[in-house]
Amino acid sequence: LQSTSPHIHGNSRLSTALLHRDITVAVQGEMGSYSELAAYEFFSPKVSILPCETFETLFDAIQSGKADFGMAPVENSLVGSIHPVWNLLGDRGLPIAGEISMRIVHCLLGHPGARLQEIRRVFSHPQALAQCREYLSGLAGVKQEEVYDTAGAVKIIRKRGKKAEAAIASAQAAVDYDMEVLAESIQTHNENFTRFLVLSHQARRFEEEPLKTTLVLTLKNGARYLPAVLGSLARRNVDLLMIDSHKRIGYPYEYLYYLELRGSPSDPGHEAALQEIARQVATLNLIGSYPPGRSCEARPHRRRQDSAS
Repeated sequence: LQSTSPHIHGNSRLSTALLHRDITVAVQGEMGSYSELAAYEFFSPKVSILPCETFETLFDAIQSGKADFGMAPVENSLVGSIHPVWNLLGDRGLPIAGEISMRIVHCLLGHPGARLQEIRRVFSHPQALAQCREYLSGLAGVKQEEVYDTAGAVKIIRKRGKKAEAAIASAQAAVDYDMEVLAESIQTHNENFTRFLVLSHQARRFEEEPLKTTLVLTLKNGARYLPAVLGSLARRNVDLLMIDSHKRIGYPYEYLYYLELRGSPSDPGHEAALQEIARQVATLNLIGSYPPGRSCEARPHRRRQDSAS
């Protein structure tokens, strides 16, 4: 497959500088995953992809230097935040170098010659199954199986060789793994976008661009002090773009809060607000300030001969 239009990078300053050398981007999942497609859209089809089975191994690859960057999904417009990634951001604190939002178009993939009415089991990542809940509810007698990745689901059913099994994944994965598209665009809503953060092992500066800032914090005594945190931002006219919370696994009665703010700590009001917030919370991790990303469509690309197996 080959792209049919000129490539636009997710962040032109970052990408143009990097394209002067070979870079490796770690993604969670197999070749043909949505994270791989997002990496090509942000950087270039010229980057090398390092598939990682879990988000933990993705973070490990960046921290160890095996990968220059990582492409990590953090939020979906239909089913919300991807909490395992936020947990790792809070624990590891890898800097953010950029972001991109990509429309996710799911396909039901089966073996060549398989018929839709014969399908009895569908494999995919839990997020993909959730994003296609309405379509799947209309398939009578079909069981759902959660696996680690969408493209990985295709790899699994191809190896098993059972025509009654199908997978939810990208159209790219159908080409990569020689499978057949049984149904396309099966997501519950067409406004199905996943936002990906570009993670780096070192902080980067973007002084001349409008920025947004991501924070991960934990509160003392649960949500009791949340109004104080929000008040610190409001009094200094700092715009809150997003807030979400999730139980911090393994820590009794402790929750992680994810906040995204318009601007950066160098803007008027931000530094004072963050200093005040730091006194109100148990932990405060400033993950990064970076340019807001664009929205894109995943485009087909030419697969390297040794990429998919």
